[in-house]
Amino acid sequence: MIKGKFVIKLIVWLLVGVMGQDVYGQNPTDTRHFVDYYKEPIEEDSMLIRESHYDYTEVAQSITAGCEDNYEKIRMIYLWICTHIAYDISYTINTADRCYDTRKGVCQAYCELFYQMAKAVGVASEVVPGKTKDSTGHIDRRGHAWIFAYTSENRGILLDPTWGAGSVSNGQFVQRDNCWTWFNVSPEWMILSHFPDDASYQLTDNLLSYEQFLALTPVNHTWMEYGLDPAQLSEKVRNHELEMPMMYNAGEGKFDILDIPLRRSLQVGERYTFRIRVHTDKPFALFNNSVSVKSDEWTDEGDGVISLPFVVRDTGSVRLCLKGDKENMWNRLVEYQVIPPSDEDWQRVEALYPLCVPDARQVKSSQAAEWERAGVDGHMLLKSLRENGLAELPIVYTDMGQWLEIGEVPMTLKLAVGQSYTFRYKPRTGIKWALILGNQWYDQWEVTPQGEYVQTITPTTSGKLKLSVQFKENESYWACLSYEVQNK
Repeated sequence: MIKGKFVIKLIVWLLVGVMGQDVYGQNPTDTRHFVDYYKEPIEEDSMLIRESHYDYTEVAQSITAGCEDNYEKIRMIYLWICTHIAYDISYTINTADRCYDTRKGVCQAYCELFYQMAKAVGVASEVVPGKTKDSTGHIDRRGHAWIFAYTSENRGILLDPTWGAGSVSNGQFVQRDNCWTWFNVSPEWMILSHFPDDASYQLTDNLLSYEQFLALTPVNHTWMEYGLDPAQLSEKVRNHELEMPMMYNAGEGKFDILDIPLRRSLQVGERYTFRIRVHTDKPFALFNNSVSVKSDEWTDEGDGVISLPFVVRDTGSVRLCLKGDKENMWNRLVEYQVIPPSDEDWQRVEALYPLCVPDARQVKSSQAAEWERAGVDGHMLLKSLRENGLAELPIVYTDMGQWLEIGEVPMTLKLAVGQSYTFRYKPRTGIKWALILGNQWYDQWEVTPQGEYVQTITPTTSGKLKLSVQFKENESYWACLSYEVQNK
C-alpha cells in the first residue's frame, strides 16, 4: 500500500495524468500495425531493477482503464510516461520511486517505472541494457536502457520511453511532439541504433557483433519518423550501401514516405517517383530550382496518398517541402543534390520539357511551367526562340496557366505603337476579360463556336499592355500577361 503524503500526491497526479492524456490526444497517434516478436522470458531476478516501496496498482489501473489487452496497456503506460516524465539532466535519478516522485529520471528510471506500472496490471516486461548510437555516430559510453514488453506469452514488442519522451538540447529537456516513433519499434530498425548487451533482444536471425554495430553507418532517426521500410534500410546499412537524401524533421507527424528515391543525388532527365501519405491540410510541393509542382497537381490515390512521377529538369537541388505558417515560406523535408548534367541529359529534358533547357531559360520571363499549363506548345516556342533570337518573352503572372488556354498571343515582350497584334485564347475562369493599356480598354472580344476569345488591336500609345481578368462583378482585374508598348 502507498501510505502517508504519497496518497495526496497520488490523487493529484491521477488527476494530472487524466488531463495530460487529453492534452496529448491532440498530437499524432500511433497508427502503425501491431506486430509482436517471439522471445523466451528471462528470470526476474536476473534483471538489475532496484526494489520499489510503492504499490503502483491504483495509478496503473487508472492509466490503463478500458484497455482490452496487454498491447493497449503497454501503449497507455508508455504514453503516460512519455508525457509526464522529463529527462534528469543531473543524471542522478535512476529508480522508479524517485522518478515518480520528481517526474524526472535517466533512462534506467524511465524503464524501471514502466516495469513497475506494467507489472501492477499483469503485464510482464524486461529492462534491456545496452549501448546506443545517435545520428552523428556518437556512442553513449554510459550505456542506455529500453524495454521489451510482453503482449502475450513469449511474444512482445520493443520500445524506448526515454527517447520517445524527448531529448536534451543545450542542457534543457525538450519533449518530443510525437512519442510513437520509439514505440513498437521493429528489430531491424532498433538494432541500427540500440545494441543490447544480451543478443537475444536483437530478435533477428542475422545477429550483429558489437564491432559490427560500431562500424554501421549512422542512421537518421527522421527516417523512422517518416515511415521508411526498416527492413530495406537495415539491409543497406548492414551492407554499407546506403546513400540517403538529406531529411529534415519539419514534417514529423505530417506525412509518411511510401516511395521516394533512396539516394543522395538525382540526374537531370531521369524520371523518379514520389509517393507519400499526407496527415495534414497544409500543401506539399516538389521544387527543382525554377520548377515547382504543388500537391494539388499530384495524383490523388485516395486514403491520403498522393503521388508524382517527376522528371528532373533543372540543376541545383530537388526538394520536397511542406507549406509553412508564414506567407511564401516552405519547410524542407527531403532534399537531393542534382548531378551536373551532360548534353545527353539535356536532350532527354528537351524531348519532354523543351522550355526547361538552358537556352530557353536564358530568355527573360520564360516561365516554362506557366506557358505549358496555358497550352503553349513548348517545342514550337523553343524553335521560335532559337530561330528569332528572342531575348524577352511577355511577363507571365502566377496562375496564368490556370486561368486561360492560349491559342495565339504576341510572343515578345516589346510591342510597337501603330502595329496590329492578335490575341486568341480560351478562358478557364473569370467573368470578364480585357486588354488594358493605361486608360485604354480593349474588351470587344469575338467569341468563336469553340469558346475562344479573339481580338486584334493596334495600340495608339505607349505604356504597359496587360491581358487581364475579372473574377467577380465590380472587383479589380488581375493581370495574366504584360507587354511593353513602345513608340517606333
